[in-house]
Amino acid sequence: MRHVVGWCCVLWLALVARAQDSPVLCRICQSTGVIPCGKHGKSLAAELASAGVLHCSVVTDCKVCIGALASDCKQCANATAEGELARRQQLAREWLQQRRQTIDAVTAREPFLHIATTHFELAFAMKPAMVGKEKIDQHARMHSYAQRLQALRALFLQTLELTDADLPDRLTVVMSEEAKDHSVLGPRLTGIGTANSVGLKLMGPEYVYSMWNDKRSLPDDDAVHRNLVHNVTHLLLSQMKPALWLGNHQHGWIDEGVAHWFEDAVVGKCTNFCFEEILLQSAASFKGGKWRTAVRAMVDEGKAVSFASLANDNTDQLNYVEHAFAFAYVDFLLAARGGAKFRDFVRLVKADQPTRDALQQAFGFSTLSIDAVFLPWVKEHYAPPGR
Repeated sequence: MRHVVGWCCVLWLALVARAQDSPVLCRICQSTGVIPCGKHGKSLAAELASAGVLHCSVVTDCKVCIGALASDCKQCANATAEGELARRQQLAREWLQQRRQTIDAVTAREPFLHIATTHFELAFAMKPAMVGKEKIDQHARMHSYAQRLQALRALFLQTLELTDADLPDRLTVVMSEEAKDHSVLGPRLTGIGTANSVGLKLMGPEYVYSMWNDKRSLPDDDAVHRNLVHNVTHLLLSQMKPALWLGNHQHGWIDEGVAHWFEDAVVGKCTNFCFEEILLQSAASFKGGKWRTAVRAMVDEGKAVSFASLANDNTDQLNYVEHAFAFAYVDFLLAARGGAKFRDFVRLVKADQPTRDALQQAFGFSTLSIDAVFLPWVKEHYAPPGR
């Protein structure tokens, strides 16, 4: 019996020692040291880094997680996890403080919402709106536009066969509901100002777009989306290496044609016109924003704008018809020759090569011979009116 009792004592001591070597798994956090924040409900997935979100002001203002989307587990200790949690919370606090000093303090209004994604800083004060068939609140709408901005940049890279290194700079976008906020923020952030502006852009070395929701030209969310796509495309094209805004270097057809092309590709209409960085025209003010049929009609009527007459104007010198043909020439070159060749062409003209030489080197056209290929292409690919 003594041997049995002795053996049991030895076994018990061995089990105790083993338990001490292998800590008990925390049932609350599975010994990670943190637990997911329960204050964000269905929006949690949209806040995660996997969704491209770095910071969100709504999350940073959360009293439970302070921007980390997780909180400390009170049932166990994990020094490494607690240190990382504190680091993430401090980064979120510093980010939001900087955004509010840059944006909110300038307007002296109720706080903007803010979001930082992989490539954009978005300040947002737009009201809830119908998006498709669903009315979404301000926070969800901000996330929708953050996703749209990231998607536009991805499409730009894909279309022109670029890499992230070709677009090295972060972009700042400010979307105000009221003119009084934009009238203060726009000039402060871009260095440009006018009482009539719906949108203002800074084309480098920092890249900024500020706008307000003028219901006369932006009556619904689709119109706001088109406006954003058009104007942010200008920023992407300008920062594309080598960085240069082409609109005031006698390449207005490229500057506007590319912006119109992405506007059409993403939202299906071209309704924005830029003159001296200022959006002045009302929505759908030329042919309902559907330009392929309009261009086909003008080609059939012998009223086509020749490339040679278009090729040397600045952005602010283009009229409605020239905007439509700038779009059509970009459409033709991308479809017939591909994004890589168009990318190379843009790089050549940014490097100050004359259009005639860049056109010949990239596409094999001269400024006079391109129309002989472009006009038949339009007739083959653009439907005539009434069809």
